[in-house]
Amino acid sequence: MNASLWRANSEIAYRLPINNSATFDIAIIGGGFSGLWSAYHLKQIQPSLKIAIFEKEYVGFGASGRNGGWASAEYPTSSGRLIKEHGLAAYQQLRASLIKSISEIGQIAAQNNWDIDFAKGGALVFATNNPQLTRISKDIDDEHQLLSRAEVLERVNIPKAVGGVFTPHCAALNPYRLCRLLAQFLEKNQVEIFEKSTVSKIGGGEIIANGYTIKANTSILATEAFTPLPWQDNKQIPIYSLMVATEPLPKTVMAEIKNTSRMTLQEGCHLITYAQFTGDNRLAIGGRGVRYKLFSRLSERSEKDNRMHNALERRAKSWFPQLADSKFEYHWGGPVALTRRWQAYLNFDKNSRVAKIGGYVGDGVTLSYLVAKTLAQIICSQKTPNLPFIEQKVGRWEIEPIRYLAVNAGFKATVAADFEERLTNRPSVLASIINPLINR
Repeated sequence: MNASLWRANSEIAYRLPINNSATFDIAIIGGGFSGLWSAYHLKQIQPSLKIAIFEKEYVGFGASGRNGGWASAEYPTSSGRLIKEHGLAAYQQLRASLIKSISEIGQIAAQNNWDIDFAKGGALVFATNNPQLTRISKDIDDEHQLLSRAEVLERVNIPKAVGGVFTPHCAALNPYRLCRLLAQFLEKNQVEIFEKSTVSKIGGGEIIANGYTIKANTSILATEAFTPLPWQDNKQIPIYSLMVATEPLPKTVMAEIKNTSRMTLQEGCHLITYAQFTGDNRLAIGGRGVRYKLFSRLSERSEKDNRMHNALERRAKSWFPQLADSKFEYHWGGPVALTRRWQAYLNFDKNSRVAKIGGYVGDGVTLSYLVAKTLAQIICSQKTPNLPFIEQKVGRWEIEPIRYLAVNAGFKATVAADFEERLTNRPSVLASIINPLINR
């Protein structure tokens, strides 16, 4: 479990669990990006704060340590819907804040000499057929550039590509290493981190961790897909993303593929895919499609779905025939949290002093940084920008088994829509029906 490329073969030396009652100014539940960046930004604003992080497993165990390593300016909800619901000014503020956050992550890493393989080479969504090209061409604006087939091949040699859309606002990095180095930095700045520490209660000015009462003026729930079911309140569900990674590729293969900037890659299909070339010349590629489990159960088996891993290997070789003889050394996966309206959220109850953050739907490397920074500003009574995720009402999921049937039908329909487009060479009719129903 969690044997990702990013962690590789590194051994986990667990930090000590909480073993007594204690008092802190801020208690953070969750040792992923949301929790770590919350502590970081709070300390930047108010260094005297006494902060503790409580992690059930170890820092970087969840999606923060297993994801595709994209620090992008993407947001789970479409730009059109954001503008309709929050207005153009809020949308523009969000875009500017996300773009700035990518650079800030890189700057923080550079200032502290963190080796996280950070490379801001931008992102390419490429099309392998005309329906895909028609669809992604609708996203052209001052942040996105439409590329011809020749222009795509000049940047990265994907023989099947017929065109693409490029944005400079994305960086590739090693997410697990970022988690671990950020945690070490926090400890040097007097943030206490307790691993193997399970929180069973939150609220009323305290939390209960490993049976001990922890007094805290403010608590932050930053557990995303690993939020215990009673606390989810039917507002988010876990869905699985899986990944595979090749062995280090020879220089001759890398020369054929090009992509010297380490631009991240995504095919313009309906089924979500994402990839990057790592600092040690591997292709790491991921995607969605593993079946959702009834009653939002987490499943280790879903992280090792052989059919999905095999499909990812085939897709990688379809993009890059140059990989025909390459071996795939790593196979892993993990859950991310999906809200009913595909919305990220930052909710802070000023009476109970309990904050809840999450809902990134796979776009969390940058978004968790921005949400945590905004939360720190709110907690410290600073002025915050007008951002759509602040006090976002994400809505509740349908009851089971309606939810189980609908979510998995949506996955199947996504696959069918891609098949329809390959067959007809026209934009999918099925997708035009499904997309409004999934409320993205």
